[in-house]
Parts: sequence; structure tokens; C-alpha cells
Amino acid sequence: MKLLETRYAPLMTAGWMIGVPLVLAFFAGAGAGTVFDPLAAFAGTVFSIFGGASLILGAALLLWTLWSAWRAGELTASKELNG
Repeated sequence: MKLLETRYAPLMTAGWMIGVPLVLAFFAGAGAGTVFDPLAAFAGTVFSIFGGASLILGAALLLWTLWSAWRAGELTASKELNG
């Protein structure tokens, strides 16, 4: 797929910027009140410091990457199929 070949780095960066805060938020909620409460509290603190900004900037990077790929014609398969 042309999109992954040409825009791998921004797509993976956006994926990690969105995925890591969501995992931290999950661990903060799932571990609260259990034996993992100190780790859950730490995950909640890290999420509260970095999570919101990372989610917003990751979403913006993902939208910008997809928009620029669409403008360049990389999201359609017709060029690949027709040569």
C-alpha cells in the first residue's frame, strides 16, 4: 500500500501518541483499588500530565497525514491497479 510506504513514520508516531495514553488510562482505571494501586496511581499521574496533549497532537498528526495523503492521491487504489 502506497500510504504506508510513503508515510510510515507520521502514521506510526500518531498511533503511538494515541495508543500509549489510552493504555495508561486503562491501567489507571483497572488497577485502582487492587494490589497494583501504586502503579495505577502512577499511570494516572503520567496520563494526567502527558495524556491529553498527546491525544490531541496525535489526532492532529493523524488527520494531517491522512489529509495530505488524500491530496496527493495516495488513498486511492486506482493508480496501483492501472499501473
